[in-house]
Amino acid sequence: MAKIQQIDDMLRRWAAAVAGEGDGSGYPTMSVLHQDWSPPSPGQTPTMKTVSRGRDVDRVHAAVAALSMRERNTVVVHYCSGSLSLAEQAAKLGCQVRTVEKRIEAIHRVLAASLLGE
Repeated sequence: MAKIQQIDDMLRRWAAAVAGEGDGSGYPTMSVLHQDWSPPSPGQTPTMKTVSRGRDVDRVHAAVAALSMRERNTVVVHYCSGSLSLAEQAAKLGCQVRTVEKRIEAIHRVLAASLLGE
């Protein structure tokens, strides 16, 4: 599978932010409810506060949101579903392994055009 490394790195950082990896608090690091929500500090009640995730994550989030439903599902399964094999990803998406590979390659090209101007 031919991936664009810079896009792959950006998607991995985005997936970590969306999946809530990193701080171990059990709270996600991004909210689908409001972009300014962030997890509370230990011992604190959740509140709305501005947190800097970096423009990179926000830009990727917007670019992924602009993809078709099929493309978004592929990105989520490929990048956010832990360490699933390509065969397991294909089963979740109801397609063949080669289809997952082709979709990811095409998504990388689309995201490179929108995020990197290529």
